[in-house]
Amino acid sequence: MKILQIHSRYKKRGGEETVVEEEKSVLERYGHTVIQYIRDNAETDQYSALQLAKLSLSQRNNKAAIGEIEKVLRDEKPDICHVHNVYPLISPAVYETCQAHGIPVVQTLHNYKMLCTNALFFREGEVCELCLNQNLLKSVKYKCYKDSYLATAVQADAIQYHRKTGTWQTMVDTYICLTDFQKGKMIEGGMPAARLKVKPNFVESVNLPHTYGDFFLFVGRLDESKGLADLLILIESCRQSNFVLIGDSESPDIFSKFDNVNYLGARDREVVQDYMSRCKAVVFPSKYYEGMPMVILEAFSHKKGVIARNVGAMSSMIKHGINGLRYDDPEGLIEEVKKLEQDKQLVQNIGSGAFSDYQNIYSVEQGYQNLISLYNSIIDEKHPV
Repeated sequence: MKILQIHSRYKKRGGEETVVEEEKSVLERYGHTVIQYIRDNAETDQYSALQLAKLSLSQRNNKAAIGEIEKVLRDEKPDICHVHNVYPLISPAVYETCQAHGIPVVQTLHNYKMLCTNALFFREGEVCELCLNQNLLKSVKYKCYKDSYLATAVQADAIQYHRKTGTWQTMVDTYICLTDFQKGKMIEGGMPAARLKVKPNFVESVNLPHTYGDFFLFVGRLDESKGLADLLILIESCRQSNFVLIGDSESPDIFSKFDNVNYLGARDREVVQDYMSRCKAVVFPSKYYEGMPMVILEAFSHKKGVIARNVGAMSSMIKHGINGLRYDDPEGLIEEVKKLEQDKQLVQNIGSGAFSDYQNIYSVEQGYQNLISLYNSIIDEKHPV
């Protein structure tokens, strides 16, 4: 099978880039051909004011990018097109282009961009659903995208345009939702239920020895959306517990006053894997819905339970007391951490449950079967023999 992947990379590498790379790698491992049309949003850092203005006007239909994709379709004749992110350098016009060439389209919903200008349903430190199944004027009012009226208006216009013209309803054969929670939210937002399928991400397991050390691990951006406030309260309240923090922070000095914190800054995957193999459990206090956090999958692959806020994707992925622990407020987070400090057997039990879920749901082998079965069903439906 020949698969075309389409993705506009984010300026800061995130989980979506990992998913694109992992899917390409496993598909090629099983003998398929993967072609990529990849753009890098960092390109825009070199744009002139005129180029940025043209880009803003191309959010409905980026004719230059679409022209390049049409050439790829003509030259390569893929069996299926798998789209990940189209903003801001590609545009949703890619769906119609693929359909015009008779190429079935699958879109992974890594976030909520088709319903929300900032893609997160998150504003001013809290979950916000003001625009769910509504027009997006409120998002412009609150400058939800890049804290800019103009930038938000441009995004809102593109989303609303494709809503009204039926792009979301007719031009994508199948949407991949990452969790049942996300599927429910997308249906609530007016997306076509019959085209929504749940397929979890997967991650490659690293063969490192698994031990349960004397520290809890956090991996990710250290900001308000990712639960920084919860984390600071936890660290302050649990002075007898040790924490290793890996990720970017705009204010790294805030951790220097804590004797129980080892702040490492941003590190590569090998370092993350090493600490994950040795930690007691992973703390994931994100406040927004998320898509499917790769940090959780990585933790599961290392036989580590995850303590997560009971919201969004985490409410689907974390089974309390089985593969991790869920909490609702900072006091609950403190309680769950203390519970693990006092109960070594619970640490090992949720670690075992996490690894069982990894093997049955999130492993490479299962991920490949899920992906190729989905591709085959879409192709057979589009082009029945």
